[in-house]
Amino acid sequence: MEEKPSYYSILTADVRYDERLKKYADCKVLFSEITALSNKYGYCTASNGYFARLYDRPKQTISRWISLLIKLGYLKSEMIYKENSKEIQERRLYPITTPINANNNRGINTSVKGAINTDVNRGINTSVKDNITSINTINNNITTTTGTTEIGSIYEFWESNVGSLSPYMYEEIQAIYDDWKEVSKQPKEMILESIKMALDKGVRNISYVKSILKRWYDNRIYNIEDLKADQERFEKNKERKSKRNKKKSMFIDARTQDHSKSDEEAWEAFWNG
Repeated sequence: MEEKPSYYSILTADVRYDERLKKYADCKVLFSEITALSNKYGYCTASNGYFARLYDRPKQTISRWISLLIKLGYLKSEMIYKENSKEIQERRLYPITTPINANNNRGINTSVKGAINTDVNRGINTSVKDNITSINTINNNITTTTGTTEIGSIYEFWESNVGSLSPYMYEEIQAIYDDWKEVSKQPKEMILESIKMALDKGVRNISYVKSILKRWYDNRIYNIEDLKADQERFEKNKERKSKRNKKKSMFIDARTQDHSKSDEEAWEAFWNG
């Protein structure tokens, strides 16, 4: 998807006048670009790398913009996996004509009909038969701002076990997920495991979670199987070290031994301190 689309883009009034996006004009442009790329199927499959090259911005910045639009209800994200696999085939971004989330001026709108469905030759067409079934199914399954996607599961776990998520935290977790998706077939599992490990240590901040993930990344621990093997090695090393220390404690250091005493007296002195 290196070619720029020739379709018209759309910038809805909800996005244009949202006070929460007042300082994020680039997010509005990105939303508009996504609508242009959604003309054919009703969703956009462009990667963060594509948008990064298009706008000459880091991928993490693109990730934050997309996360914010998802958080505000203007995008719906869905991961498509290869058959019988956890490997991601593509990400689909559905632009939402009316936000799912609460609107500053209008409150919650429960009459959302779906993403923008369009026909290449005619522009916006909300009655395209090929798209309407799948779009309605997606909207019926929405339980969070990200639906049933992997990243949505991470958001839910954090909110259930750590605390509510601020827009900044949504962006942080999305950026972490995007980075791990590049190297791991199990990004969700690895991130959830790092959060659990932090909670076991009594730590409830994202910086500690990131430090755990960084150690795994630096040691090429990219999936749960690698992590289990690493933990097994750690336990074996710990056991060997414990045995060595125990063995050392059973012998008298010859340098401190009082040779004027008999062996029996020396052992007695050793055990009695």
